[in-house]
Amino acid sequence: MEIKAMPSLNPFQIRAPGRVFLFGEHSDYFHLQVISAALNLAIFLEVVPREDDKLVVNFQNLGTTDQFSTRDKLLPYRFSRDYLRSAFNVMKKHGFTIKTGATITVRGTIPIATGLSSSSALVVAAIQAFAQLAEVSLTKDEIARYAFQAEVEEFKEAGGMMDHLASTFGGVLHVDFSQPLRRTPLHIQLEGFVIGDSLEKKVDTVGDIKMIKSTVQTGYQKLSKFLPEFNHRLTALEEIRPFLFHLSEPMRTMTETTLKNRDLTKRAFTLLKQGKVKPTLLGELLDRHHQLLRDGLKRSTVKIERMIVAAKKAGALGAKMNGSGGGGTMLAYAPGLEKEVAAAIEREGGKAYRVAISLGVTITRF
Repeated sequence: MEIKAMPSLNPFQIRAPGRVFLFGEHSDYFHLQVISAALNLAIFLEVVPREDDKLVVNFQNLGTTDQFSTRDKLLPYRFSRDYLRSAFNVMKKHGFTIKTGATITVRGTIPIATGLSSSSALVVAAIQAFAQLAEVSLTKDEIARYAFQAEVEEFKEAGGMMDHLASTFGGVLHVDFSQPLRRTPLHIQLEGFVIGDSLEKKVDTVGDIKMIKSTVQTGYQKLSKFLPEFNHRLTALEEIRPFLFHLSEPMRTMTETTLKNRDLTKRAFTLLKQGKVKPTLLGELLDRHHQLLRDGLKRSTVKIERMIVAAKKAGALGAKMNGSGGGGTMLAYAPGLEKEVAAAIEREGGKAYRVAISLGVTITRF
């Protein structure tokens, strides 16, 4: 973090993208590997500095408002996941002083609660906006870390940090959640993606993640009793299989699935870091990832399956569900056939978005 002298602030806009995980869904909170792609669907914060100390927030898409003061120490939360306030509180906890009031208008093009990380994009944008109002320049790693604290730690939730890294850094990104974390931008041109929104709202994303995390962690602990050298990051699946019968269902299947998912992501990273991949092979790997999420973690829905089948029939090379599952969106990979695949998704009652890979969080000054 660098403190910098700044002139009287002009209005500015923060843009933070949503994301998909190409590989490694439900892996970051197990300290495994993930490959994300930032999307040209985004959250925008339009910030107009004021001459007083008020911070007036207008949530355009929701039709709601909030107001507090730059002089406030730590704000109470009006409800769980009160993300603008949590971003403000995290900045305060790190010792930053918001030096000017502002009117902040929040709007977005990311469908909310659909597995595309609209909430993570919001906190990334909010951290960057408050940094500007505090007249400090944060590194991208700091933005992602503070955003993770604002979304996950402030509300004692179970998610990982990958969403915040994806929205901050943008592009196609591989992260290995080892100690220390290793981040690798993947310089590969990928086109032809279509998002299909099932319009089925997720019921309990945080509860789903907590359930999967606790079930699999208990599975790891039980495996360690029979295989003392067990390491969920390193131990080969072949070494583990003879001991899986000691686990009851659904713990057995979910634990094995996270390890299969681990190995699939490693394979995908090996291919993608070469800078070029055969489209049909990438499609097959996306299909395999979806099978693991659907059959091993039970995260798909009947409607998403119909949309995926329709997308494949229309020419998609691969498709998978997005995010925590249980509703929300799917991703189709259909280079050259985006229009046809989007139409097929909409015939099944979904809403289609033809998307492209995007830069990470940006500032535009007016």
